[in-house]
Amino acid sequence: MRLKRNKLRDAIAFSLAVSAVTLAGTGAAFAQDAQDAQTEQAAETPTSLDAITVTGSRIKSQTFTASSPITEINAEEFTQFGATTVEDLVNQYPQIDLNFDNFANNGSFGHATISMRGLGAQRTLTLVNGRRLPASRNEITDPSIVPAAMIRRVDILSGGASAIYGADAVAGVVNFVLDDQFEGVSLNYGYSAYQHDNDNEEIQALNEERGFPYPTGNSGFDGISRNADIVVGGSFADNRGHAVGWLTWRENEALYQGQRDYSSCSVFFDAEVCGGSGTADPGRFSVNQFEDGAVVPWAPGTNNNYIWNGSGYENGTYVYNYAPINFYQRPDKRITAGFMGSYEINEYFEPYIEALFLERRSDVQIAESGAFGVPINVDCDNERIGTLCADAGVTTDMARITMWKRNVEGGPRISSADDSTHRITAGVRGSLFDSSWTYDVSLLSGRTKTIDIGKNDFLITRISAAALGCTDPVYGTFPGCQPYDIWTDEIDPEAAAAMAGTSFSIFKTGYRAFSAEANGYLGWGFPSADGEEIGLAVGMERRDYTYESEYDGDSAAGNFAGAGAASLPVDASNTVNDFFVEAALPFYVGDGAFNRFDASLGYRYSDDDTSGNYDTYKVGLSGMFLDSKLLVRAGYNRAVRSPSLNDLYYPQRIALNAGGTDLCAGPEFDEDGERQLNYTPEQCARTGVPIEAYGNVPANPANQYNNITGGNPSLEPEIADTYTVGFAIEPIEDLNLSLDWYSVEIEGAIGGIGYNTIQILCMEQNLYCDRISRDARAGEYDLWVGLASDPLTGNIDNLPDNIGVFERSGLDLAANYSFAIGPGRLTTSVVGNYVLKDFTQTLASQPSTAFECKGLVNDTYLCQTPKWRHVASLRYGWDRYTAGLRWRYIDGMDYNDVDGTPLTDIIWFDGGVPSYSYLDLSGSMSFGQAMLTLGVNNVLDKEPPFSGDSGLSANANALGGYDQVGRYIFGSISLKF
Repeated sequence: MRLKRNKLRDAIAFSLAVSAVTLAGTGAAFAQDAQDAQTEQAAETPTSLDAITVTGSRIKSQTFTASSPITEINAEEFTQFGATTVEDLVNQYPQIDLNFDNFANNGSFGHATISMRGLGAQRTLTLVNGRRLPASRNEITDPSIVPAAMIRRVDILSGGASAIYGADAVAGVVNFVLDDQFEGVSLNYGYSAYQHDNDNEEIQALNEERGFPYPTGNSGFDGISRNADIVVGGSFADNRGHAVGWLTWRENEALYQGQRDYSSCSVFFDAEVCGGSGTADPGRFSVNQFEDGAVVPWAPGTNNNYIWNGSGYENGTYVYNYAPINFYQRPDKRITAGFMGSYEINEYFEPYIEALFLERRSDVQIAESGAFGVPINVDCDNERIGTLCADAGVTTDMARITMWKRNVEGGPRISSADDSTHRITAGVRGSLFDSSWTYDVSLLSGRTKTIDIGKNDFLITRISAAALGCTDPVYGTFPGCQPYDIWTDEIDPEAAAAMAGTSFSIFKTGYRAFSAEANGYLGWGFPSADGEEIGLAVGMERRDYTYESEYDGDSAAGNFAGAGAASLPVDASNTVNDFFVEAALPFYVGDGAFNRFDASLGYRYSDDDTSGNYDTYKVGLSGMFLDSKLLVRAGYNRAVRSPSLNDLYYPQRIALNAGGTDLCAGPEFDEDGERQLNYTPEQCARTGVPIEAYGNVPANPANQYNNITGGNPSLEPEIADTYTVGFAIEPIEDLNLSLDWYSVEIEGAIGGIGYNTIQILCMEQNLYCDRISRDARAGEYDLWVGLASDPLTGNIDNLPDNIGVFERSGLDLAANYSFAIGPGRLTTSVVGNYVLKDFTQTLASQPSTAFECKGLVNDTYLCQTPKWRHVASLRYGWDRYTAGLRWRYIDGMDYNDVDGTPLTDIIWFDGGVPSYSYLDLSGSMSFGQAMLTLGVNNVLDKEPPFSGDSGLSANANALGGYDQVGRYIFGSISLKF
């Protein structure tokens, strides 16, 4: 489809290139495109140009100038730096949060996410060719379906675009543009692996003290990944039709925490000691007296933990090192396939189709299951428990015994998720009559299905029965039950196997969209626009969402010991009908120092079944100066994000909290006399800790605590205002610079008050104390001991509501310069982000809940916000060779409270987290139609920042987002013809 030539359109095409100056590593191509455009314009050679599609606009025209900043990643970078999946490279860019999914294990959904500006993946809209992808099992877009081999470019749009694309585009848009015009055949095979020198003497010494094994020396190649791609495309019917298809395969191996010295044990965040879990091997027992149907608590400070010593029971406790068996890099296997095709029957009717498919298997492996604090009431004369009552000083006829035993006899817990995803789009497009107007009508159907099978987790109802010999009149038995001798640690592996169950969960999401739009020129414009016409796009879109989850009976009942909570089914749907209009207004076109001024307007009306009616809109302004060498731009966007189906309808239940701690747990003073509790006995009493129990509330060695979580059907949409102001300039030939300020302000943000924040409000202001429910039955007043299925288990109510405020602002800087030197050409580029504000107020009515994370790492508020990040690269090409150097930089962060007070509890952050610089090298050589690429990322083999087992550790003992396991060595060979 072609547009009629306008004498200024080539110049505007050039200005679009300038406005997208945030290209990384493509200065040579940029310069050549610009020179071609200038030459063509000067010669005034008649031609016809394809319409330019700009991410963030539905108006496809050379006369549209982008008023929002766009960072562009080109296809070559994926090969140059060994990115076999799209998220590997995209998540390294400073506009995107530090997050790498393959290095998430326990708690992972099994796929990558993309999150901008620290606002969460649910507020970042991910598109392929301008259209949405179906959501995954967590209702967040999974970019795994996008084939790296088919990327033409990736556009990262700042400032939101809800008026253009609908909800979710609050923080911004990431649009993967595929190469639908590929010609020929492309074959590629790649191999990559990690390598690390295990020489962390400090952490090795901690393992030595505990008697834990740890690796030393050169790791060799591990965490190996292999990939292969084939792409075939071509034109037919005298170039009226075009089709392209692809098939990609990738498989990466597991890498275990035990393969790195700094992750081979779980280190306490507040002590130089290898820690672990209190569910240990051999077992231990918390013992209380039991009389008249109730627990008789011990005096505060009494040790009620007992272990078997071979002849009896004695006071004692220890922790289990669960780290080595956990995955550090999660293994997965994935295949993507797809095709795109179109056939222009005539200029008015061009059918097209686009289909994407994904099949993936991803595994999670965590430490063995066990009896995680399973309580039983036992007669003290029961032969199974031997002398435990007497040894523990129990004087009543019965005892309440809580069992803690790690199932080392049965092996690790393994969860395997099989994902099937497809997205198919079919439509027709063409010209409307004999005019500049075009239309596009399409129907999109997308669906994901995940089947998750879990193995080797104990069933809670079987633990008590087997521990009491399968004949107890109270706890009964079960088919295949064998006595489980937890008491003397003489356990038959077959007895352990009989206590384990197999779980399954099925998640299905559906997404259908019918859209119809038309765009073109009105046939008139402002007199000052030198003949440029007003562009307009109008249309409608209907989107249907479905979400279903199904679980086995034991999962739904919360009967799996290591699950942390019951898994409850959801079956919900929603429909949104949108009507939108967008206008591109060229107000002034002329010559001289000021040569162009444009405005873009957009409005969308949404009728949402779950959230009602709402409006979104945008205004953008741009001006061209200095003979189109300078673009100045500004934009405003009103964004609205509706709550997800799980936000609304997921059943409420007690579950392990993803972050937070018990601020009143642990001893008042440590062994050196240093104060451990920051709050007084009177303050802790407000949270439910009696004065006499102060300093004796048990802390969870695994740093996991319970909260009430789930959906809230009363949620309303979030409202956001986004602003951008900036410029792009070419001060000299082939040097391109841009600087943009952005601001995102969200009111009514969906979220909980915060686990720690609720405790702080209670203790400091006597607010929300009723949300804290401690378990007083054993006299411990804890927030974690006991079963999640027990409604009396200690917890904090942290249900979501429209209560938060988010404010994010910063500067995006980009530059590239390309010039000839020696026998070749040197291309340089830098893309950076400076954070001006990373403000959160979890409760809008309470200013005390506000905190600023800029430049801080903070475990209380889960801050991890470096002020500055950048990716800078040099690339030199000559003859058949290229060589590249990349510098990835992450600014240092202070370990302070939000009021600036230095924190001390995470001892590994003494002085904060230093700045990190990663150096990456790559090179390629072409011979005939083949190309060989080799490279090393993280050349200096830097370890990630060490955090211990704090709430900030994404996996193992390290902060997330940094290179986790050492050098990354990669190579590929490709053939194109």
